[in-house]
Amino acid sequence: MVLAAAAAVVLGLICTSSSEHDDREIHIVRPKASLTTEGLTPLTPTPTAGPTTPPILEAVIHGFHFPIDGACLPQEDDLMPNAPREYRLGTHEGVDFYEGRCCVAVARGMPVLAAKTGVVIRVDHDYQDITAEEMDAMLTLSQQQGSTDAATLDRLRGRQVWVDHGNGIVTRYCHLMDVEAGIAKGVVVRAGQVLGHVGNSGTPEGISDVDAENHLHFEIRVGDGYLGQGLSAGEMRRLWEKAFSP
Repeated sequence: MVLAAAAAVVLGLICTSSSEHDDREIHIVRPKASLTTEGLTPLTPTPTAGPTTPPILEAVIHGFHFPIDGACLPQEDDLMPNAPREYRLGTHEGVDFYEGRCCVAVARGMPVLAAKTGVVIRVDHDYQDITAEEMDAMLTLSQQQGSTDAATLDRLRGRQVWVDHGNGIVTRYCHLMDVEAGIAKGVVVRAGQVLGHVGNSGTPEGISDVDAENHLHFEIRVGDGYLGQGLSAGEMRRLWEKAFSP
């Protein structure tokens, strides 16, 4: 009964009229919001009480483009959401696009593309690389706490760009080598637009070797959580496949 009620409420909020942007598949809950930089107030992600159920998500999350040109979802569950990350006693919250594991070559400096039209709400132009001493301290803290706290996890994601797509849905592009010129907070970006380039910022291996661990960590955030959070591997993968469907 609770699930049915929640689904009815969420689905009832979805506007059935077409978007003014052809490639924007998600219908905005706030009808007056538009993708303009003048007087823009970034949309705030809608809080969620816990793992969001597949019927609700499938109604609004689809039509995303892969953030690496020609890529596909990796077959290995360890590169997908909910995979354990023992070195920091945490859980993976996105998809890792690695060389040879996502249908395409992934190398340092490769363009990272916006997965969907939206508004930039975070860009780390002034990112400072993690030192070996800082990394040791953060990982030691995670071991002592038994989990990775939010501040540590954010630092471990390295240089980032976040894009708000409305309806509480945000994409994150992490471990970037750099950010493309002109990408700034409040700027509207289109699907396929270059946001930055593949790197290894924030990774333990990347501290001493620029050629190690170069990959894109990509997240689809839904409210306060991430797409597929708390679901089985099969249910989680089905949602991600749906996200990249037309």
